Amino acid sequence: MINKNTEWFPCPVCLKPLDVRMTKRKKPYVICSPCGVQMFVRERAGIEAFGRLVEQGLKADVLTRIDQLEQRYRLKCPVCTKPFWVNPELAGTNWFNGKVTGYRCPENNCRGVVPIGEPSGTPTDPSPQEEVSKSGKDR
Repeated sequence: MINKNTEWFPCPVCLKPLDVRMTKRKKPYVICSPCGVQMFVRERAGIEAFGRLVEQGLKADVLTRIDQLEQRYRLKCPVCTKPFWVNPELAGTNWFNGKVTGYRCPENNCRGVVPIGEPSGTPTDPSPQEEVSKSGKDR
Protein backbone atom coordinates (compact mmCIF):
# COMPACT_ATOMS: atom_id res chain seq x y z
CA MET A 1 0.00 0.00 0.00
CA ILE A 2 1.27 3.48 -0.85
CA ASN A 3 1.62 5.89 2.02
CA LYS A 4 0.24 9.30 0.97
CA ASN A 5 2.98 11.07 2.96
CA THR A 6 5.79 9.24 1.12
CA GLU A 7 6.87 10.68 -2.20
CA TRP A 8 6.79 8.09 -4.96
CA PHE A 9 7.44 7.82 -8.67
CA PRO A 10 6.50 5.00 -11.08
CA CYS A 11 9.18 2.69 -12.44
CA PRO A 12 9.67 3.63 -16.12
CA VAL A 13 9.68 -0.09 -17.06
CA CYS A 14 7.07 -1.86 -14.93
CA LEU A 15 5.12 1.16 -13.54
CA LYS A 16 5.48 -0.15 -9.97
CA PRO A 17 5.37 2.77 -7.50
CA LEU A 18 8.83 3.46 -6.10
CA ASP A 19 9.69 5.56 -3.07
CA VAL A 20 11.81 8.58 -3.91
CA ARG A 21 15.09 8.61 -2.00
CA MET A 22 17.70 11.36 -1.57
CA THR A 23 21.46 11.12 -1.97
CA LYS A 24 23.85 12.66 0.55
CA ARG A 25 23.90 15.73 -1.69
CA LYS A 26 20.06 16.02 -1.62
CA LYS A 27 19.49 14.76 -5.17
CA PRO A 28 16.50 12.46 -5.82
CA TYR A 29 16.72 8.91 -7.09
CA VAL A 30 14.58 5.77 -7.39
CA ILE A 31 15.53 2.09 -7.57
CA CYS A 32 13.31 -0.73 -8.83
CA SER A 33 14.81 -4.02 -7.63
CA PRO A 34 12.65 -6.37 -9.77
CA CYS A 35 13.51 -4.49 -13.00
CA GLY A 36 17.03 -3.46 -12.05
CA VAL A 37 16.27 0.15 -12.97
CA GLN A 38 18.14 2.90 -11.17
CA MET A 39 17.28 6.50 -12.01
CA PHE A 40 19.28 9.40 -10.62
CA VAL A 41 18.35 13.03 -11.30
CA ARG A 42 21.46 15.24 -11.34
CA GLU A 43 20.89 18.74 -12.72
CA ARG A 44 18.86 21.53 -11.07
CA ALA A 45 16.30 21.82 -13.92
CA GLY A 46 15.81 18.05 -13.92
CA ILE A 47 15.43 17.97 -10.13
CA GLU A 48 12.75 20.68 -10.30
CA ALA A 49 10.88 18.93 -13.13
CA PHE A 50 11.16 15.59 -11.31
CA GLY A 51 9.75 17.23 -8.16
CA ARG A 52 6.73 18.47 -10.13
CA LEU A 53 6.17 14.97 -11.54
CA VAL A 54 6.34 13.48 -8.04
CA GLU A 55 3.79 16.04 -6.80
CA GLN A 56 1.53 15.23 -9.75
CA GLY A 57 1.99 11.52 -9.03
CA LEU A 58 0.62 12.02 -5.53
CA LYS A 59 -2.46 13.76 -6.93
CA ALA A 60 -3.14 11.46 -9.87
CA ASP A 61 -1.99 7.86 -10.01
CA VAL A 62 -0.17 6.43 -13.01
CA LEU A 63 -3.26 4.79 -14.48
CA THR A 64 -5.09 8.13 -14.43
CA ARG A 65 -2.20 9.77 -16.27
CA ILE A 66 -2.08 6.96 -18.83
CA ASP A 67 -5.84 7.35 -19.35
CA GLN A 68 -5.33 11.08 -19.95
CA LEU A 69 -2.65 10.31 -22.55
CA GLU A 70 -4.96 7.83 -24.26
CA GLN A 71 -7.76 10.41 -24.42
CA ARG A 72 -5.36 12.89 -25.99
CA TYR A 73 -3.52 10.64 -28.47
CA ARG A 74 -5.94 7.82 -29.35
CA LEU A 75 -8.39 8.99 -31.98
CA LYS A 76 -11.42 7.43 -33.65
CA CYS A 77 -11.93 7.72 -37.38
CA PRO A 78 -15.17 9.60 -38.19
CA VAL A 79 -15.67 7.48 -41.34
CA CYS A 80 -14.84 3.86 -40.42
CA THR A 81 -15.03 4.40 -36.60
CA LYS A 82 -11.85 2.38 -35.99
CA PRO A 83 -9.55 3.71 -33.23
CA PHE A 84 -5.92 4.59 -33.96
CA TRP A 85 -2.98 6.24 -32.21
CA VAL A 86 -1.72 9.66 -33.32
CA ASN A 87 1.40 9.30 -35.43
CA PRO A 88 3.40 12.04 -37.21
CA GLU A 89 3.23 9.99 -40.42
CA LEU A 90 -0.58 10.30 -40.36
CA ALA A 91 -0.58 14.10 -40.14
CA GLY A 92 -2.60 15.80 -42.87
CA THR A 93 -1.39 19.24 -43.91
CA ASN A 94 -2.90 22.24 -45.63
CA TRP A 95 -1.50 22.55 -49.16
CA PHE A 96 -1.40 26.35 -49.00
CA ASN A 97 0.40 27.00 -45.70
CA GLY A 98 1.77 23.58 -44.68
CA LYS A 99 0.06 23.59 -41.28
CA VAL A 100 -1.17 20.32 -39.81
CA THR A 101 -4.96 20.17 -40.09
CA GLY A 102 -5.67 16.70 -38.74
CA TYR A 103 -4.72 13.04 -38.68
CA ARG A 104 -5.65 10.59 -41.46
CA CYS A 105 -7.08 7.19 -40.65
CA PRO A 106 -4.39 4.51 -41.21
CA GLU A 107 -6.89 1.96 -42.59
CA ASN A 108 -6.55 1.08 -46.27
CA ASN A 109 -9.23 2.66 -48.50
CA CYS A 110 -10.49 4.93 -45.69
CA ARG A 111 -10.46 8.67 -46.36
CA GLY A 112 -11.35 9.72 -42.79
CA VAL A 113 -9.52 12.62 -41.13
CA VAL A 114 -9.80 13.63 -37.47
CA PRO A 115 -9.31 17.42 -37.28
CA ILE A 116 -6.85 18.73 -34.70
CA GLY A 117 -8.34 20.00 -31.45
CA GLU A 118 -11.61 18.14 -31.76
CA PRO A 119 -12.79 15.07 -29.90
CA SER A 120 -12.45 12.24 -32.38
CA GLY A 121 -15.57 11.25 -34.20
CA THR A 122 -17.40 14.50 -33.43
CA PRO A 123 -16.38 17.16 -35.95
CA THR A 124 -17.45 20.70 -35.13
CA ASP A 125 -16.59 22.34 -38.46
CA PRO A 126 -19.38 22.00 -40.98
CA SER A 127 -18.50 19.99 -44.05
CA PRO A 128 -18.30 21.84 -47.41
CA GLN A 129 -21.63 20.24 -48.41
CA GLU A 130 -23.32 21.70 -45.31
CA GLU A 131 -21.83 25.11 -46.13
CA VAL A 132 -23.28 24.96 -49.65
CA SER A 133 -26.71 23.95 -48.36
CA LYS A 134 -26.67 26.77 -45.78
CA SER A 135 -25.74 29.40 -48.36
CA GLY A 136 -28.60 28.23 -50.57
CA LYS A 137 -31.10 28.67 -47.71
CA ASP A 138 -29.89 32.20 -46.96
CA ARG A 139 -30.64 33.44 -50.49
